[in-house]
Amino acid sequence: MKKIKYFIPSILLMIIIFSFSSQTGSESSSLSSQIVLWIQNNLHISIPEFIIRKGAHMSEYAVLTFSFVYAFYKSGFAYKRVLLYSLMATFFYACSDEAHQLFVGGRAGQLRDVFIDTSGGVIAIVCVYLIYQFIIKRKNATHID
Repeated sequence: MKKIKYFIPSILLMIIIFSFSSQTGSESSSLSSQIVLWIQNNLHISIPEFIIRKGAHMSEYAVLTFSFVYAFYKSGFAYKRVLLYSLMATFFYACSDEAHQLFVGGRAGQLRDVFIDTSGGVIAIVCVYLIYQFIIKRKNATHID
């Protein structure tokens, strides 16, 4: 039961994602439009709203995956299982999130979005893998001396 506490960040992130997915299509579009306008006005970069929306999806799911990695690692799972379970949890949550959007006005659950969300998870897993490899190589290099 003590290990459940490690999943609190994941649960909080899932609640945040759920709340964003609960916004109607017009509310969600309005938020994205405000972000695009801010970028254009303050950074002087022209960027399509589609890129902002999908980039946000990938980013939030990458962060969710990192939180799953933390939770599974702290729960004592083996390294490969941590990566596998974290990506699976992200994929299944992305599926459930898209299913949820089928019931929200002006929104549609799309398989394409599941893949975009999961690709954010894949990016997080690749980052974890690369960091892990760097740490392992560094440990091995210090033990040789």
